[in-house]
Amino acid sequence: MEVVNNIKQKAEHLIQQGYETDAGSYIRRGWEIFQENIGMFIGYTLLTIAISVAAAFIPFGSLLVSGPLTAGFYIVANKISKGEPYEFETFFKGFDFFVPLLLWTLIGGIFIALGLVALIVPGIYLAVAYTFAPLFIVFAKMEFWDGMEFSRKLVTKKWWNIFGFVLLLMLINLAGALAFLVGLLFTIPLTCCAIYVAFEDIVGTE
Repeated sequence: MEVVNNIKQKAEHLIQQGYETDAGSYIRRGWEIFQENIGMFIGYTLLTIAISVAAAFIPFGSLLVSGPLTAGFYIVANKISKGEPYEFETFFKGFDFFVPLLLWTLIGGIFIALGLVALIVPGIYLAVAYTFAPLFIVFAKMEFWDGMEFSRKLVTKKWWNIFGFVLLLMLINLAGALAFLVGLLFTIPLTCCAIYVAFEDIVGTE
């Protein structure tokens, strides 16, 4: 509970006072974390792709699994960054936060879609603003709405910086997709690790 309160208090302070970002260092540190166990990360990425494809044949299946599966990358990145023990099963700890992550995926997705349909710009704004929502849910144990709002308010303080960071990650994944899709096995976990590093640097997970 103390860790949770510390994250919330720091986030509230940053929302008021602002903060600095360094996209290059986030990606470099994300790559270092990824390199700690490339085989496990690639194996989990393959598994998440397989689960996502299978879930697509079930009504709302992709919606049910996408949040927890992505959160698994963040949780393992946290363990590696902190030098704490982990195993392959640790990736599935994201399902411990199934309900709030599901609600964030559903409600956040609706808001972003409505923003894109309305004027496009609001949708882009929200897509970037909600970048840290699942990390607030996992590491600060927030409910989905609090996680969305803390992320939105925090990112808005440096929206263009975070937008540039997210755009860079999108380009990295595009390059992975162009490499006969095989590159995505490297770029997807790298992207998740980099986002975790950004959250750890800006907000902290202690």
